[in-house]
Amino acid sequence: MQQADDYQRQDANAVDEKTKKSNDEEGFDLDDLLPIVGEFGRYQKQLLWLVCLPACLPCGFCAFNQLFMADTPAHWCKVPGLENMDISRRRRLAIPTSQDDNETYSQCTRYDVDWTTENASNSRTNSSWSVVPCDHGWEYETSEVTSSIVIDFDLVCERAIYPTIGLVALNTGGPIGVYLFGTLNDRIGRRLSFFTCLATLITGGFLTSISNSFWTWAATRMVVGLTIPAIYQIPFIISLELVGPNYRSFVTVMTCSFYTMGLCMLAGVTYLIRDWRTLAITTSAPFLLYFTYWWFLPESPRWLLAKGRLVEANDILEKLARVNGKELPTSFTQKLRQRMTMSRSKSEEERLRSGPGVLSLFKTPNMRLKTCLITLNWCAIVYALIRYFL
Repeated sequence: MQQADDYQRQDANAVDEKTKKSNDEEGFDLDDLLPIVGEFGRYQKQLLWLVCLPACLPCGFCAFNQLFMADTPAHWCKVPGLENMDISRRRRLAIPTSQDDNETYSQCTRYDVDWTTENASNSRTNSSWSVVPCDHGWEYETSEVTSSIVIDFDLVCERAIYPTIGLVALNTGGPIGVYLFGTLNDRIGRRLSFFTCLATLITGGFLTSISNSFWTWAATRMVVGLTIPAIYQIPFIISLELVGPNYRSFVTVMTCSFYTMGLCMLAGVTYLIRDWRTLAITTSAPFLLYFTYWWFLPESPRWLLAKGRLVEANDILEKLARVNGKELPTSFTQKLRQRMTMSRSKSEEERLRSGPGVLSLFKTPNMRLKTCLITLNWCAIVYALIRYFL
């Protein structure tokens, strides 16, 4: 959650610096316009509660469903020749116990006895028998954990580190995705970037469910990681750019609340769904409904103004004012009409089309400092998570 908040602050600062500079050049500042047409009117409320806030839910689902996919149950060596014996007797006979607790069985070794030739019914455990690593696989206690990647891919004993590697893969995708989708935000707009991010997340979820090896699964988790926390940031940015300055703190709190709500909902889903493949689909497929937002989610008027797409920006702002029961100021509409009739040079058109890129995060000392600090903070949090799960 902390890393998502840090990236939100970076995005908010970047948005303010980029869009304000462009808007000043064009003679427009929405922070002056929004108090007139409504800082947090009916239009913004409908967009926030029905579109932007629900769009924050997938981040919590897909960031933490992996922990439930990689649950490790009690396990012990599979012993050929004892398959017809009940579990408790099989363990007492073939699995060594701890020296401190005779009820705790070894999870990674067995007695070096060939039970296919020995008469198990007349045998008794001898603690002096030599032990060997599990060379015929493992058996798992499935009364509570009925399905996980640990069971399917035998990620125990010398491979017990593998679920943590999967967590590293997920969190490695995070900073890459932030810069990738941040660039798309500036190049193709917030709206199209959101749907691209959503498609990436759902695709990664479906690929996770059909993974047939650990490394395939880890690769699909990195695909999902590309969208975390980007899938959470984009609706946050859209909301932030459409409300007035006095309500931006409220929007930030509400987006964090809906993220937390997603985590609470995930707990209920994982309680009901114990199969990890089904869980991967269940925590991804429902978000296909969010593609219906295509007809409701507007592009950011700030971004449109910064890109010189004045007609589209005017249409959105007129609708915002109309729904809020206001009217656009005459001075603002006159400025828009003047800019629409002005011709631009090729260099100016190219500047508006391409916009700032990733390197813009390092151009000024202020942005360099913020970018480096937040990236280092992300790495520190990921390291702490890895240490926790180790």
